[in-house]
This record gives sequence, C-alpha cells and structure tokens, in this order.
Amino acid sequence: MTIRKRYSLRTSLLMVVAACIVPAVVISASLIYKQYQMRQEQLDQTTLLLARKVVADLDRELASIESALKILATSQNLALGNFKSFYQQARDALAPGIVYNFILTDPNGAQILNTLRPYGTPLPKAGTPPELQAVFSTRKTILTGLFIGPVTGTHLIAMGVPVLVGDEVKYSLNIGLAPSKINEILGKQAFADGWLIAVLDQNGTIVGRSRDAARFIGQKPVPEIFAAIQHRQEGKLKTMTKEEIPVVASFSKSDIWHWTVVIGAPDSSLHDDLSSTIAAVIVATALAIALGVSVALGLASRILSSVRGLNKAAAKLGDGTPIELPAILLKEADAVGEAIVKAANSIEEVKFLAQHDSLTGLANRRFFDQFAVQQLALAKRHNSHFAVIAIDLDGFKQVNDQHGHQVGDEVLKIAAERLTNAIRSSDVASRIGGDEFLILLCDGESALAIETALRIVDILAKPYPGVQPPVSASAGLAIYPQHGDTLIKIISQADHALYRAKAKGKNRAELATPNPDSASSA
Repeated sequence: MTIRKRYSLRTSLLMVVAACIVPAVVISASLIYKQYQMRQEQLDQTTLLLARKVVADLDRELASIESALKILATSQNLALGNFKSFYQQARDALAPGIVYNFILTDPNGAQILNTLRPYGTPLPKAGTPPELQAVFSTRKTILTGLFIGPVTGTHLIAMGVPVLVGDEVKYSLNIGLAPSKINEILGKQAFADGWLIAVLDQNGTIVGRSRDAARFIGQKPVPEIFAAIQHRQEGKLKTMTKEEIPVVASFSKSDIWHWTVVIGAPDSSLHDDLSSTIAAVIVATALAIALGVSVALGLASRILSSVRGLNKAAAKLGDGTPIELPAILLKEADAVGEAIVKAANSIEEVKFLAQHDSLTGLANRRFFDQFAVQQLALAKRHNSHFAVIAIDLDGFKQVNDQHGHQVGDEVLKIAAERLTNAIRSSDVASRIGGDEFLILLCDGESALAIETALRIVDILAKPYPGVQPPVSASAGLAIYPQHGDTLIKIISQADHALYRAKAKGKNRAELATPNPDSASSA
C-alpha cells in the first residue's frame, strides 16, 4: 500500500495564503512601478513647463527692453550729434526694472557716453563685448553673453541696437543688464521648495540662479547639462547640481535670444512622494487578498487606463495640440487631469502675453514687426501696397499729471478700443510703449490710407469720460513702396511724418514724402 505524503492544516493554510500573497505582491509591485513611472513623467512635464514659462517671461521682458531701446535709438539728438542732450534723455529713460544703464559706442567699440558716469567724464576706449560689433554689420539687435563691465568691473549682460543716421549705422546704443535683475525675475516664479532654476546665456554660462547666485554666476553648469544644451532645444535628464545634489532636470532654450533655462527638482522629491503611495498600495494589497485576485486585477486595470490617458494628454502639451482628457475613474487622477488642463491654459496665456500689450490688449512691437515682415514680403511678391501709421497722443502727459496714472491707463484702453474699431479686421494696431501706437494697413493704397489716418485722428480727439485736459492725436503716414522699400524705412518715414504733425500744431495727420525735409499734409 502506497503511503501518500500528508500535509498539516497549518502547512496547507500557509500554502493557500502564499498562493494568494504571491499574485498580490506581484500586482502591488507592478502598481508601485507604474505609479513611479507616472510620477516621473509628471515631474518631467512639470519641470519642462516651468522652464518654458520662465523662457517666455524672459523673452517678454527682453522684448520690451528691445522695443524701448529701438525707440530711444531714433532720437533726433543722436542724428544731430547732440550727445549732451541725449545723455539727459537716456538718464530720464532709466526706470526701475531690469535695465542697469545706457551706453553709446562707436564702430571701434569706444564708449561715447555711459549713464553710469557724468557726461564728459573720460570713458574706456576698449572693453566693449566683441559681440556688439555685429550691430554695425548685421543692423540687428544683439544680446551678449556674460562679461565684466569695463566701467563697473562687475558681471553684466548687454543688449545693443543700431543707431541709423541716414542709412548708415553710426553708433550702437547699448544697455547693461545686471544678473541681479535676472535673479529678481526668477524670484517671482512659483516653484516647490528645494527646486532650482538656472539661466544660461548663449555661451552656456550661468547668468541667473534662484539659489546661491553670487557663488555660481559666471561659471559653467555641470558637464551633463552643458553637453545637453549644445545639441538640443529642449530636453530632460538626471544629473547633479553644482552643490552635488541629485536632481531630475529639464531645460528649454529661447528661440529668440538662445538663452537656456534649466529647472532641477530634487531626486529625493520623487522618492519621498512615493512613500505614502507605497503604504497605501500595501494596504490595498491586504484588502485585495481578502476580496480576491480578480478585484485587484480590475483595480489595476482601472488605474493603468487612467494613467495612460493622462500621459497621452500630458504629451500633447509639448506640441500644442488640443487636450482631450479621457474618462477617469479615479478621483486622485481627476486632480492630475485638472492640473494638465490648467497647464495648457497657462501656456496659451503665455503665448498671448508674449505677443500682446498687457494693458490694452493690442499687439506688441514684437508681433507688429513679425506681421509687418510678412506683409512686406507679400507686397513685394504681388506688387501691392501697405501703409504704416505712427500715432502719438497729444496732451496725455497732462492727463497723468492732473488725474494720475490710473486714469491715464483708462485713456489708453479707450484709445486702443477706438483704434481697433477704426480699422479692418485684416489690419493690425499695436502699442509700442507709453502713448505711442503703430498701425499697419494691409493693401493700404494712398486714398484709403489717408482717409483712415484722418478718421483715426478724429476719433482719438473725441472727449474721454472724466478727463479734464483735452486729448487728441498726431499721426504720421507712410506707404509702401512710394516712401521706402524696407520696413525700417517705412516706419522711419512714418515717424518723421509724425514729428511734422507735432510741429505743425498737433491733432493732425501728415503724409510722408520722398524728401524728409518737405512736409505734405494728409
């Protein structure tokens, strides 16, 4: 008779429990791993979105500085060589913010004036960053990397724009940007404790840092970051900070200035956040053992379905396609979905603010220039016309002096609304600073452009509610191609016509002429 091996009840129960525990442990490990992956992807997306936002903030700040610098570069004092008057004008243009000082240099890089020194004080003949010499050859705005200022002896960044006298780039008008001002912008960003933001110039040198800035400005980033930004516009990687703290890092590079923003989230935050999740999964595993393997597998299927849907939605943030959230069966995942939607809305808002004036909602100078370049190309291709109207409000300073800047802002908003209503939907009205506006009229033949300019002057002179000083407008009109064959010439001619309108008593429009010295009333 064969004797079978027998098992005790305790052993049998242990085998049954083991048979239940092993699948539960496998499922729990899978859930923890999937949760880790989801958290990793979320952290990557969050750091990349923040890097893009900081890039947009810096682009917007630098674009506003560029616009103000270009306007100052058109000063008649520079054209006439009246440097003493321009020195005072530049001093008056300094305002609290990112701008540190104004410098005027000649083609040899010698400083002609510097608002950090009294007018007439001897200035350095050398030390100007070599990159700024490109202003004279390219006739474009140049943003330098970090350098040591010859006057201050401290770290600076400089932006230079060409100063045209006739059709010649006679000087370069530059501004100095202090790294401390970059750090002030970083200080306004909302990010978690322990996170790090660093700004690198086009040479990969640290120009701003949210932590220990004074210690690291002027240095290169860690080799892994430096190597990555040489070949990619955006990316993510695991690396170490300069303080040797492990981080999950994402970076994004500006298309305009080629600066790079790096966001580092401590690697510990990824693991620390998982601790509570692991505990919850262990409890869920114990319950799954009691309820059955089928319930545990069903729960895992629901979680993975929501995670995949959220990951697909998050991936669409990078390419700008519309986000459609899937049906989510978990409340915790709902919060993640809401965060993704908010992030998408924030990106759209950043895009809008990068191209529009925040006060009036009109296009800003950057958007105007982009649109005008397109219209110039179309006009050349189709042998057609377009017109530019330069507008300046008369009496606006008296409004600010008598009623304050809040009322002045309301006047600008009303003026912007009137301008929008006075032009066609295909045209573009922009605010380029203060009470100055530029309008581009598509297919703007002479008769239509003149009629529009006169109508604009008329509507802007109508009373403004609650405003005592009379407000009117002066306008200068230039038409392509009869007043110039480049965008710079057209805008310059419109500006000259505007100056004539001001000189002739204001509240009028002037048409540009081929000879800037002759005036023709519109």
